[in-house]
Amino acid sequence: MDCDLLILGDGPIAHSLVLALHGSALRIRVIDTSPQAPLVRTSAAPDATAPERSVALALASIRLLRNFGVVVPDAVSGRIQQVQISQARSPNRVTLASELLQAQEGVLGRVTPLANLQAALVAQLPSATDNFQRLPWGPVANFSWLPDRVTLAWANGNRLSARLLVLADGGHGKLQPLLGLQRRGWDHNRYAITARVGPISGPIGTAYEHFLESGPLAFLPRADGIFSLVWSLLPSTASRLMNSSDAVFLQELHRHLPPGLAGFSQVTGRALYPLHFQQFSAPTSSRILPLGNAAQTLHPLAGQGYNLGLRDAVTLAALLREAAEQGADPGSETLLRDFQRIRRRDRLETIAFTEGMNQLFALPPLPWRLGREIALLGLENNRWLKKRLAARLAGVDLPAASSIPALEVTRFDG
Repeated sequence: MDCDLLILGDGPIAHSLVLALHGSALRIRVIDTSPQAPLVRTSAAPDATAPERSVALALASIRLLRNFGVVVPDAVSGRIQQVQISQARSPNRVTLASELLQAQEGVLGRVTPLANLQAALVAQLPSATDNFQRLPWGPVANFSWLPDRVTLAWANGNRLSARLLVLADGGHGKLQPLLGLQRRGWDHNRYAITARVGPISGPIGTAYEHFLESGPLAFLPRADGIFSLVWSLLPSTASRLMNSSDAVFLQELHRHLPPGLAGFSQVTGRALYPLHFQQFSAPTSSRILPLGNAAQTLHPLAGQGYNLGLRDAVTLAALLREAAEQGADPGSETLLRDFQRIRRRDRLETIAFTEGMNQLFALPPLPWRLGREIALLGLENNRWLKKRLAARLAGVDLPAASSIPALEVTRFDG
């Protein structure tokens, strides 16, 4: 057997899993399956022309990463001190403030460029040893399964056998058909335009989730005085705005701003992404486990993708550590069944919230608009519900079934 754990993918979820396993006796191999991407991403220097890719780190994720020694510097990490939820042509809004949690950090979360998060994770990875290696082998060419192992082969002749295969390539490696994973999901018939817009024209530290008929329009505060924009649009509108001038883009954006934002004078880093929900799974007897976006691709609403994947990673790490201490098989059906049981409710609740909110605000204005108005007004005036929602978004109020020792840091006492 070449290794105990083979991770396909060399991104944040893969690195988070490695860090959560640091110090264990497991033999781990991480394979970069994207040949166009550099194996070592140490540069986090800003690039004004680069497509906008930022990550919203929930408070619980910040705490978990801190346990691994990963701290994204304040200089590149914008504070989310409150979240404002609103809908178009409505004066009603819901404000979720960090004070609801009474957390010492004083934030619900932080927003950081993906490159900075990646650099912070890579900086903490262990040095190459017999027990840990990162290999730039590119796409997998062949896969075979035996009851006690999986074996993968590459076009360059390399082969590896492992007791457990974790797929953490963000869903970009197109490995799901090769590995025989089961898929369920649907297309939203929407595209998201991401960009950087600024300067910030509202309260510092406020994130905005504004619902339009085309879908959510989100503004996440970065540390450089600008917002990370995520705008859900119909395909035809998205294509038109992607090809428009900055002036036309901003003019259209200004027609849909949420309450509290005055407008912007610059836009950079426009990028376009299709929006869909999909979930991949493998039988617990297969020795294969998808993690992060390779397991579930969520709507960017509420920015829960990496946070959910990180909770998956630390849960799996805790189970693998326990198995290693007992000399048990890390890819056993029992271990994978335990993982699915522990993570089921948190995953279902997060998926239900993001998909449910997106569908609720996409319903026709009449008669649903009045119902949404009443719901927003009721939520704004119910401190207990606001506190629970803020805690859930911050990741500090997880379902009881999802709590294991590695997740105790996410406990919420409210």
